[in-house]
Amino acid sequence: MKNLMSCETNKIYRFEEFKGEKEYERHLINLGLIKGSDLYVVSKEKGQPVIVVFKEARIGLDEIIAKDIYIVEKEDHGLKSLQSLDQMAVNASGKVSKILGTGVLKRHLMDMGLTKGTEIKITKLAPLGDPIEIKVRNYELTLRKKEAEMILIESELD
Repeated sequence: MKNLMSCETNKIYRFEEFKGEKEYERHLINLGLIKGSDLYVVSKEKGQPVIVVFKEARIGLDEIIAKDIYIVEKEDHGLKSLQSLDQMAVNASGKVSKILGTGVLKRHLMDMGLTKGTEIKITKLAPLGDPIEIKVRNYELTLRKKEAEMILIESELD
């Protein structure tokens, strides 16, 4: 078990416990971060909040809070590379590995053809990164960056 500050980006971890102040713990529980929740670490840069995705939330955690969040790495899923769809470049391709959202959002993405194992390719990216156009199941699909953040893609390393 290690703390969130010592983890790597683009990996999935399981939340185990919070060892900080009760006030922060209550806030995390209210956000839905409970024992056993999957966390996907999007970004972790020195001097910046740690960006994580869990359930339908993408949040930034200050170092004060992140150092008290204890996690374990999920089992090795044998992926060459795992990243969220919004982090991919134009012409990059891969397979849908997981949709992090739940409920209506997850169902909406799956209804559009984004299911586990589906091949996708980034075809266009707006100048500010939103929206993102992908080719999936022989048609073009445009997604908001917020939706693309919830889709994890497995791709080959060059």
